Amino acid sequence: MKKTPKNKALKSKIMKRTLFLFAIGLAVSTFFFTGCRKDFVTTPTVTQKVNSIFDLNVPANFNWEMTREVTLDLSMNLPGVSYPYNAVGIYDADPNKEGNLIFTGYVGNDIPMIVKIRVPTAVTQLYLKLTPYNAATQIVSVPVSTNINYTFNLQGGGKSTMGSSSVGPDCSAATPSYTLSGVQNKTINDGNTYYITTSASGHIIVKKGTLIICGTFTGILDMGDNQDESTVVVSSTGTAILSSMSKDDNSTLSNYGTLSIADNFTPKELVQNFGIMNVGGQYLMNSGGPHNPELINSGILTISGDFNVHEQVTNNGTIEVMGHMNCNNSHILNACKIIVHLDFHLNNCEFTNQTGYLKVYQETYIQGGQAFMKLIDQSMISTFDLRMNQDITGSGLENEVKVSHDIRFDGPNVVTGPVEVAQTNGVLVSGGPSNFINGATFVSFANIANTIPTSDCNPEGVNPPPPPPPPITDNYTTGTAVYEDLWPSKGDYDVNDLVIYYKYNLRTNTQNQVVDIIAKFYVKAAGASLKNGFGFQIDGLDPSQIASVTGYRLLHSYVSINANGTEAGQNKAVIVAWDNTDDVIHRISSQTFFNTISGTGVGTADTITITIHLTTPLSTTIVGTAPFNPFLIKNMDRAIEVHLPNYIPTSLVDQSYFGTVDDSSNPGIGRYYKTLQNLPWALNIPVTFDYPVEYMDITQAYNYFADWATSGGISHPDWYTNLPGYRNSANIWQP
Repeated sequence: MKKTPKNKALKSKIMKRTLFLFAIGLAVSTFFFTGCRKDFVTTPTVTQKVNSIFDLNVPANFNWEMTREVTLDLSMNLPGVSYPYNAVGIYDADPNKEGNLIFTGYVGNDIPMIVKIRVPTAVTQLYLKLTPYNAATQIVSVPVSTNINYTFNLQGGGKSTMGSSSVGPDCSAATPSYTLSGVQNKTINDGNTYYITTSASGHIIVKKGTLIICGTFTGILDMGDNQDESTVVVSSTGTAILSSMSKDDNSTLSNYGTLSIADNFTPKELVQNFGIMNVGGQYLMNSGGPHNPELINSGILTISGDFNVHEQVTNNGTIEVMGHMNCNNSHILNACKIIVHLDFHLNNCEFTNQTGYLKVYQETYIQGGQAFMKLIDQSMISTFDLRMNQDITGSGLENEVKVSHDIRFDGPNVVTGPVEVAQTNGVLVSGGPSNFINGATFVSFANIANTIPTSDCNPEGVNPPPPPPPPITDNYTTGTAVYEDLWPSKGDYDVNDLVIYYKYNLRTNTQNQVVDIIAKFYVKAAGASLKNGFGFQIDGLDPSQIASVTGYRLLHSYVSINANGTEAGQNKAVIVAWDNTDDVIHRISSQTFFNTISGTGVGTADTITITIHLTTPLSTTIVGTAPFNPFLIKNMDRAIEVHLPNYIPTSLVDQSYFGTVDDSSNPGIGRYYKTLQNLPWALNIPVTFDYPVEYMDITQAYNYFADWATSGGISHPDWYTNLPGYRNSANIWQP
């Protein structure tokens, strides 16, 4: 830092003390780090555990890292999303709150996003925000680890075509006296509960009591009468394969497993399906009793014939009708998916699509009476023909009616509210603009402007034409590199011999490969008399993988460069940003020390912008992460470098210095730039760091630095922040 080795050390020390009152501060370029520096706060007095950094007992394996590298392997499984460039933002906290964006990449179905990023060790959770082209945005949190694997799957807003998570009653209470097996011709009329736990067949009539099927029943099942209550439950482990089934008054049927009825099904009262239910004939809701029929479907219901609806249907799962569907004097609430392979006719029927999907392969006809169709919050109807004799009303978020053939208005009825109606060519058989009011629109397929994401309930969705591939993406990493410059001798550990703000931009393409690296450097402080240079080594690249480097400031003769701008004689890609710090800073009154004594003025510096263009785009797993391997060149002696602890030197370093004076480097075991006491000469801090004033040991400026170091980085990994009690502000440089 302030002393040069051996015979120059004392001279430098005296010079520093003589010039103490004339040292200067720093005004950070507003372009470079505006808004990054936090205000100082008055902190309570904290009793220091140590008097200096030399009192610390630091674990031998501690590398003084405040960041760590994380490799993410992200994939996407979203059927219906064909766009290959779906953005994924990686944040250090919830992006809907105060999360900072670390990296942006792109993922598609069968196109993974594999990237390496650098994360502060104080961050324990990463937030991944997927913004797919035509599906809902997803935000998930994952714990930080060296390798993170995650797949974005389809989210249906809590609705699934496989229905409820309910499992229903089981057969744990079964006793031998009330367990049915083998061939049965049984009438349950005593009010008790009977069970099938293995297999049974035959004809069972439930008039008064309950039958719970946990095994398999094959045959005929009849239930209900006009007086007593009867219940049949097919549990989640049960299967009922019926040639026919009748369901009369005062009866409840609940299916949580698999229920197949080969014939027509004409039930009265309540049917609940949470599992898989198949009707081989027609499903005819029978309203001829004292209680109204009702169907609640939260599973998968398949009807091979027609479905005639009377009274009430609530659908939270999938209903697929192979024949016609007719709704008469009824209410249908569809909150998931209904598919009709022939016509769907509404006559005096109220049909509400609550974020639901209706697919009709032939005609949808809204007939007379009190018939109407209501679409709410991104509901969708997809039909071949649409014929309207009553209104379609939209509310909430934009809704869609997609018609591939004819649209006919039989009268002055309208589409009203947030509904986009689209026809293949934008042609109406009858009707006109007056039929679309209060925000409703009519367009051709080519001009669809609406976006309704695909989901478990809506596998079709609608979206405008896909956008072009995104442009090059900017990914920023900011922080501060600080140095003691007396290596291989120890310094005074005010860590202000050279303080550099950096801002790296890894510019990546749609394949998440690095195309360019733009690095901006701003010298914040230089509390040293030595004329130090600065550069960085990209350990993952060799010089031939770089096409060009521009922006360096090399005004002296000791650095040689290749034609592409990298430093000559290096096995790895090395870029020297400047060869003398004096050439990039502007002191006040020609003082020696720069912005290390509070209240004596602020010196400025030039922003050095290094632009690196790669020969071919490369993955971040190859290029590595910023700030790469930054180093100080001591006093314009190219053979002497100061690196972060355990970071490898460049090919031009004189290795005879290793293991001399206070240094304990041992290249044979990968140990570099540590003292015998395991102290460093450089630190990488992932914020715009407020450094100690001249001669002030860092342990006296930051109250938890010692705890962090002696714990091997476990305690107070955020020691450098401006939280209450973390700092002694009087010992930190201020303008």
